[in-house]
Amino acid sequence: RQQTEILGNAFDDVILYQDACQRGRADGEVIALLREGLANARRTRQIDAITGEFLAIDTALARLQAGDLCLILIDQVEEALAHIAARIAEAS
Repeated sequence: RQQTEILGNAFDDVILYQDACQRGRADGEVIALLREGLANARRTRQIDAITGEFLAIDTALARLQAGDLCLILIDQVEEALAHIAARIAEAS
């Protein structure tokens, strides 16, 4: 929740994602906790919840406009970095 409280005061759009690694929590519980942190967001106006880390990354990258800042908090580090690198290569 603290993480999304910070994000809610810094970013216009926030994409939350749930993946296979739920850390022992019930389906949807992680997203619900993250949404709680955004409840009093001063800046965030758009919040989307997506199932799948790579789909969330692709969604965020597809929304980027010139001058945007995109912060991606990843769970599967090596795989996600490779995925991001591949998307950047495709766009170049």
